[in-house]
Amino acid sequence: NNPWGLLQYAHTMCGALITGVFAVSAVGAFYLLERKHQESGRAFVSVGVCVGTLACALQIFPTGDLHGKYLAQHQPATMAAMEGLFNSARGAPLVIMVQPDIEEQKIDNPLVVNKTLSFLAYGTTLAEVRGLNEFPRDAWPTNIPLLYFAYHIMVGLGTWMVAVMALAAFLLWRGVLFRTRWALWPLLISFPFPYIANTAGWITAEVGRQPWLVYGLVRVSEGYSRQVHSGNTLFTLLGFMGLYTLLAILFIFLITREISRGPTQESDLSVAYGTPVSLA
Repeated sequence: NNPWGLLQYAHTMCGALITGVFAVSAVGAFYLLERKHQESGRAFVSVGVCVGTLACALQIFPTGDLHGKYLAQHQPATMAAMEGLFNSARGAPLVIMVQPDIEEQKIDNPLVVNKTLSFLAYGTTLAEVRGLNEFPRDAWPTNIPLLYFAYHIMVGLGTWMVAVMALAAFLLWRGVLFRTRWALWPLLISFPFPYIANTAGWITAEVGRQPWLVYGLVRVSEGYSRQVHSGNTLFTLLGFMGLYTLLAILFIFLITREISRGPTQESDLSVAYGTPVSLA
């Protein structure tokens, strides 16, 4: 039984739900801004915002909060690399934006919130957070800049999406969202952000676990097959890249076509099935 596995599953499913509700909300916002399919647009935005507000809340707490606490407890080197924390600190700050300098083991141009990282990781602002200097160099994640920026892209976009959903939920509750065009635009332009955030989260997880295949027990360098030629691996990688590129193009084509056509009308259903359709 791995409690972290259940937590990661819940966090991932919340991310998938957020992706869906932002897609639905974006389509609804597009219809309302274009002043067409108004009834469907209102329904899409209403459902998307209501479900999205709940999903964003669950993504932060408990799944995101507990994920960070598990990480601090079981993968402290990963936590330190994600936050650009080279030296252990009591009352460690939360990094908003920084440029990690691996060679000098310092951060350039820091923008931080004091003592917040200690609170988020351990529940108290007085806790000490272990820095990378506490661990041997060969136990550090192998690409700290990529890990750092992927993590902060995920968190930054997540913060944006929470803010957008909170604002939209407030305006929906007040009954003015559907005619507030400046609030519909963020819903529309946020359509790709969950895809980017989910990808950045996946990169964070995979780069963060380096250099371990089984954390603390088996290194990646010990886990690959010595019987498979590198050319076979490259061929497989290129094949998957091509397949996913094709699927992405097909997805964009189909979703654009369906959105431009709009919701199926009653008359369309009647023609399709050859009989009158009652929606009562």
